[in-house]
Amino acid sequence: MLPGTGRQARRWRNSNVGSSTRYEAEDPARYGVVGVAMCGIYGIFRSATRLSGADVEWLDSARRALRHRGPDGHRRSMLLKDRCEVGHNRLSIIDLEGGAQPLSNEDGTVWIVCNGEIYNYIELRQGLMARGHRFASQSDSEVLVHLYEEKGPALLEDVEGMFAFAIVDTRNESIFLARDRFGEKPLYWSELESGGIAFASEMKALQELPGVDRRLDVGAVAQFLALRYIPAPRTHWQGIRKLRAGEQIVLRAGDRVEATSYWRLRFGEQIMESPMPMEEAQRELWKRLVASVRLRLRSDVPVGAFLSGGIDSTAVAYATRELMPSTNFRTFCGTFEDSNLNEGPYARRIAERLGTEHEEIRFATPELLENLEGLVRHFDEPFADASMLPTFAVCRAARRNCTVMLSGDGGDEFLGGYREFFRYQGWNGVRKIPGVNSLAQAARSIWEGRGAGLLGFLSSNDEALLRASIPERFVESRFRENAWPAAESGLQEMAALRDEHARLPYPLSMMESTATSYLPEQILVKVDRTSMMSALECRAPFLDRGLVEFLLGLPVSYHFARGQGKLLLRNALPAGVPEDIRRREKQGFTPPLAAWMRTSLKEKMRGSLEICRQQLGKVLKMESADQKLEEHCAGADHSDELFRYFALSRTLEGTVPA
Repeated sequence: MLPGTGRQARRWRNSNVGSSTRYEAEDPARYGVVGVAMCGIYGIFRSATRLSGADVEWLDSARRALRHRGPDGHRRSMLLKDRCEVGHNRLSIIDLEGGAQPLSNEDGTVWIVCNGEIYNYIELRQGLMARGHRFASQSDSEVLVHLYEEKGPALLEDVEGMFAFAIVDTRNESIFLARDRFGEKPLYWSELESGGIAFASEMKALQELPGVDRRLDVGAVAQFLALRYIPAPRTHWQGIRKLRAGEQIVLRAGDRVEATSYWRLRFGEQIMESPMPMEEAQRELWKRLVASVRLRLRSDVPVGAFLSGGIDSTAVAYATRELMPSTNFRTFCGTFEDSNLNEGPYARRIAERLGTEHEEIRFATPELLENLEGLVRHFDEPFADASMLPTFAVCRAARRNCTVMLSGDGGDEFLGGYREFFRYQGWNGVRKIPGVNSLAQAARSIWEGRGAGLLGFLSSNDEALLRASIPERFVESRFRENAWPAAESGLQEMAALRDEHARLPYPLSMMESTATSYLPEQILVKVDRTSMMSALECRAPFLDRGLVEFLLGLPVSYHFARGQGKLLLRNALPAGVPEDIRRREKQGFTPPLAAWMRTSLKEKMRGSLEICRQQLGKVLKMESADQKLEEHCAGADHSDELFRYFALSRTLEGTVPA
């Protein structure tokens, strides 16, 4: 048993790799050392008035609310003649003795609090020192202060990393907030009624802000029921917003808060006129992935890797072993009691080939359910991805031995891993032949047996395929008539984004939609909250700007063949990867939620619907949800929809109904 967890664990150690633990690569200087402090940040900036006693009390509560993100210490700095204060809770990764934040430049005129990591810290630091900048620590965050002195907000052009930060410039009395390109690190904010802004790494820290508007955002609820998450910039409170991936805010005294984009992820605009041959692209992909892993191995604490035996995690593990041929490193795999969900045997084979110290964490139903209530509440806003449960469990187990983990997040989005991208790829040309759409539509109206899915594909044009991912009619039927105008505003925002993606042909349109919404708003939110709740940092080598921009320049056909996606990555994997694993289909990481809702969660589900009825009865038609639960208990599968009501009910505390 794993001490304190109640989980069964299995370990395999290759006899050629010693049992002693080393936390850096064989030659640390080769990979570099970067001062990193994953953390929680928070602060308040008032345009014209000094901070009040209530503001200071809020800063204290924000520090406590974010304690889990930074258990190794905390500091705050009062700036701008007591009109601004910023704070930082620290999880030490590198420069364990130094690097505490807030940090400033040489004369104390520019200050920063930063959550995340600047991967190209060493290279930037060397250039800054050559130009005369003096550093007071080994922290990667200090690079941002000196880079800001030179370039202001344009510093973001030079930075490679995952981050959310706030820079206070006392010279022009401004504050500058920014979030990384892919959305790995979160940043929530609230505009102050008297002018200014408050910000924090998680919504819970802003919920106690004096005067914050707690009214329910009905449009955000509509987005949640459609997507399982609320996309930025909304939350379910009207007074709290969040930066999108690749956004920034520059605020001076007297200004209104306005978020602007400094980088946008767009498919179809960088495709090479004369693309490199497939074989060359495979070699270049592997070269770039290894380089990305090399940057993400910089650490003074133990680094491990999640390993499911899938394509993405296998690629990351092989790249890590290539960089550290003789150094021990740990891999972790979560397994379910249900053999149909168990990826353990695949991960074990890869671990044995690579000689990692491998640990399997077997998920038992009682333990997962025990964590359910607290975990759903921990997300602060409605979030209904049930894979949060096993993700948290494996993060918590990994934290016993590691502080930093490498993951395969981003591989599916940029390398064509989702079935929606390629399921009927071989029929895509046929679908575009004039008249095929109408013929297939006619056949579909009289045939619902085997092949109905293909007929649905053939009957749809590119825009219809993209529109099918947003169930607007389903959402509309869940709202009462008086609430529909507010709900519709949220769906209209989603439709505008869909129309933007629709400029592209299928499947590029769907790949862009997934990479700019599902990835930052669901996948990366889940990973950030579950890992930071465990005081664990997760790094994603596939989310490297250079690697992604290279992939966006390749023909989409390089990713699909023979009814499978990720063709380029599968072929780029080293020769030692077993062929059956190289050709494996994607497998989800979702617990048996449908079965739980008929048994262990049945009564809690009834209670969730009652909470929603009491608090949202004037907004939502809860009768349909009651019917769905009865049908589910009778054998239908409505677990996906029902879990949305479960998550919604657990995040309504403190909300003022619309």
